[in-house]
Amino acid sequence: MGQVITIANPKGGVGKTTTTINLGAGLGNLKQKVLLVDLDIKANLTIGLGIDRENIEKGIFDMLLEKANIKDVIVSFKKFDLVPNNCFHKQALSDSLYNIEELKKHLDKVKDEYDYILIDTGPVMGVLLDMALYASDSVLIPTECQYFAYDGIKIMINKINAIQGLKTKIQENLVVEGILLTKFDNRNVFAYEMAENIKDIVANKVFKTIINYSSHLQEAPSRGKDVLSLSYNSIGSREYRLLAKEILERKENK
Repeated sequence: MGQVITIANPKGGVGKTTTTINLGAGLGNLKQKVLLVDLDIKANLTIGLGIDRENIEKGIFDMLLEKANIKDVIVSFKKFDLVPNNCFHKQALSDSLYNIEELKKHLDKVKDEYDYILIDTGPVMGVLLDMALYASDSVLIPTECQYFAYDGIKIMINKINAIQGLKTKIQENLVVEGILLTKFDNRNVFAYEMAENIKDIVANKVFKTIINYSSHLQEAPSRGKDVLSLSYNSIGSREYRLLAKEILERKENK
């Protein structure tokens, strides 16, 4: 059965979508079958893979409103599959839709067909994040090496603990997959200090792999590609391939 990982942090601009796309590509490069799920209402994951969110015939909006089966909305790429986001309308976020079990119900139908399902979320603490966490086995928290990183990590850990209380009732667990340091500036002494401080807070949960700032990572979504497809030998590509390998090794050692 596949592992479902939510990529989440309430702070914006920390590399959630970049990580979802490129970790997915990295895992696909290691012969893993991967499904990406775009659960951010801005649909950046969908846009970053070159899909016009306004012209999607069926997407996650239809799936959650029971107007489409998950297999009817999946789009296939070379290294992974995608459940695209076709722009949530206001009624999609209303209380009438709010059912924390909804996403899990759909993902469970295909969980056996994938090694990994990666869910991209927006910088909002609300309905969609709760759905994503309830459907997941673990959470990957990307964070920049900045002072405000502390808040994002603490908020996410509190939220994970709250959702774990609900998952206990169905005899499932939700754990921290790891803290991923992103957009690292190796010319900045303060970045190193903050990295060490973050490691002190969540010692054994910080990935060994660090994602440095890379122009290729910035360029790739503008071309509708993952960084491995854009420039396989670039720093960004190498680091996300290393992250994918690290996640696989962690799974094997459990």
